[in-house]
Amino acid sequence: MFGFFSRKKEVEQVKEDTRKGFDSVKKDIDSIGVWIKHLDSEKNNHKKEIEEVKDILSTIKEDLEEVKNLVVLTDSIKFKQTPKQVLKKQTGVYDVQTGVQTGVQTPNLEIFSSSERTIIWVLINTDMNLSYDDIAKITNKQKSTIRGQINSIKKKADIIREKIETNGKKRVFIPEKIKEKMLKKRKVRVNK
Repeated sequence: MFGFFSRKKEVEQVKEDTRKGFDSVKKDIDSIGVWIKHLDSEKNNHKKEIEEVKDILSTIKEDLEEVKNLVVLTDSIKFKQTPKQVLKKQTGVYDVQTGVQTGVQTPNLEIFSSSERTIIWVLINTDMNLSYDDIAKITNKQKSTIRGQINSIKKKADIIREKIETNGKKRVFIPEKIKEKMLKKRKVRVNK
């Protein structure tokens, strides 16, 4: 009779062990489900981030194409070299037909070197105020070279203006009034 009770205890023990085992498996499956949900949400987040990076890269690619086209245009323009100017020498000014001078006197572009004319061309053909870094990248030159050439342009003619941003970065531009004057076509007069 005592053997029957000991087997009953063994059966109860097996049932209890089986129940604990299934509970452990259930907990493991639940935690795996949580990990799967987490990994799936991370995958979706990564997909969104990759799409955003692709969008950014495509806009950067378009911007680089525009800069490349601008550089090609600047390289295609051929300027004739002018002799170096003597410092502290007044630059030549064309005669004015009337006694009253205009508010903005356009300079003779021949007083500028080809590099300076390239910078002027870049500033005329943009609506933005460009920093020295921007112009250096467009013209494929060093920032210090651009700074020196802009200072040289300022000494020769008063056509470039500067703005200093709140962060201290300088931006240069040519005012609209001067751009209009510089972009007007020269009229050719024929003597009879």
